[in-house]
Amino acid sequence: MESLRVFWGELGAFRYGVILLFVLTLTYIYHVIRRCVIVSRKVKPIDKQEHEGVSVIITSHNNAECLRRNLPSFLMQAYDNFEVIVVDECSEDDTQDVLIEIQKDYPQLRCTRIFPDTKFRFTKKLAVNIGVLAAKHDILLFSEINCRPSSMYWVKTMESYFDENTAAVVGFANYDFTEQNVRNLRMFRFLRFIKMMVMVKNKKYIFGDGCNMAYRKSYYIENRGFAKNSQSYLGYDNDMVRELSRFGAIKMTKDPSSYVIIDKSDKKGEINEVSYYYASKMRLAMTERIMIDGDMIVRLFFYLTTICLIVLGFYPIYVLLVMLTVFLTDVILLNICAICLKQKKLFLTSFIISMIGFVYRVYENGYSFFNKRKWS
Repeated sequence: MESLRVFWGELGAFRYGVILLFVLTLTYIYHVIRRCVIVSRKVKPIDKQEHEGVSVIITSHNNAECLRRNLPSFLMQAYDNFEVIVVDECSEDDTQDVLIEIQKDYPQLRCTRIFPDTKFRFTKKLAVNIGVLAAKHDILLFSEINCRPSSMYWVKTMESYFDENTAAVVGFANYDFTEQNVRNLRMFRFLRFIKMMVMVKNKKYIFGDGCNMAYRKSYYIENRGFAKNSQSYLGYDNDMVRELSRFGAIKMTKDPSSYVIIDKSDKKGEINEVSYYYASKMRLAMTERIMIDGDMIVRLFFYLTTICLIVLGFYPIYVLLVMLTVFLTDVILLNICAICLKQKKLFLTSFIISMIGFVYRVYENGYSFFNKRKWS
């Protein structure tokens, strides 16, 4: 004990670095373990005696070929009481002809249209609002036309998570394994979904996903839709989750039957998802942004502290060993999360390459985070 006191006294100013490193290490490990526990826990859908009707709402702008390719996947769902509503957003291609052709084989398809000569300002929220008002059922299920359900039980699975106290359900959507040049986007969506699960567990309802989410029409009407911010492109998914959390529970589902596959090759105009994510975050209060990125802030300070101690020559071998141990623990637990979500395993090299690519993509598109015209 006496030798320990002597050693502690000889550390001098380094003792503060040791204390900081100890606290950061414990906090870092706590975050990664808790994240893994939340993602890996089993959540069973509600055992319902009667199932409700579902209205699937999809918006489309000049995507005739994409409609022809993906729309049948939404229409061939193994569910008795559902409809699919396609809102044509001022299309000037063959969208109307394609919809009429598909409607002959699928009577559950309903279509509405915003004409190109519309005099008032057009936004994504307007198209969503038109689809909501046209819906026959109270449960509204949303996706994009560049997506397709991963199974025939997508509608059934998403509906099974609703009860009288549920306001919204958010599912997982990611790019196809076979797509080329989407590794960074796959990593981004994977990490974002995990963060969403952690936030919901913390009862912080900040983000949704327009590719795969559902909520009740009655709550939407009671909330007056997007009346608070109808002229901005941002928030057609996130704002609804935030607003509707006042009416009931927000649930996340990781059931593979509820997954949606995104086809990058079908995107028109390709609004950058990373840019959209960060532009949405910039609308939040500073306290909310810090809360969202709390784990990333801990990671940053942990690695900065370890690097500083190594550079200053404070037992570099041992500090490096601590850093590598924590890093490998993070990677291993992240792989467990990937297995739970039925995603491709992240090997150490691919993890590092993907993270570098992701950071570069954020930097490359950074100008659009603050470009308000892009999102107005």
